[in-house]
Amino acid sequence: MNIKQLKENLENIKIQTPDIYKDSMNITIPFFLLSSKLFEHGEKMLKEKYNLNQTELDILSLVYYSTDEKYRITPTKLYDMMLFSSGGMTKALKKLESKNYIKRVENENDKRSKLVELTSLGKEIAVKAIKDIVEFEDKSFSKLDKQEQQLLSKLLLKALY
Repeated sequence: MNIKQLKENLENIKIQTPDIYKDSMNITIPFFLLSSKLFEHGEKMLKEKYNLNQTELDILSLVYYSTDEKYRITPTKLYDMMLFSSGGMTKALKKLESKNYIKRVENENDKRSKLVELTSLGKEIAVKAIKDIVEFEDKSFSKLDKQEQQLLSKLLLKALY
């Protein structure tokens, strides 16, 4: 959808259903479209280049960046951080394990559970995939100068809180 079409659609909403229209739609609709564009491109690139989906990359990056130098974490902590069900997390972890991106290791503090540990391949893939995603996102926002990027970040954070 181009910008002209987007503005026409918003104007049509305003005219045809004024009780529904809100000025915030001038923010939320472009925001949703941009978010979809970023996600869809990222998902496609991850699938084609790394045989990963966004959830799997999220898991790899959480293990990589949220742990000590051993790159280990409990599955419980992972699904708490990702707001995942334990069943959904188990399925995703099995898939990553089958790709040799993670392995399950004994938990020295709790013999009843196993830890999730990144393999060397998992570390390599996580860093490369994150780098590719960030480069695409950076390119997407390069239309904004640094000051505009800082302002957008500040405004988005303000809206979040």
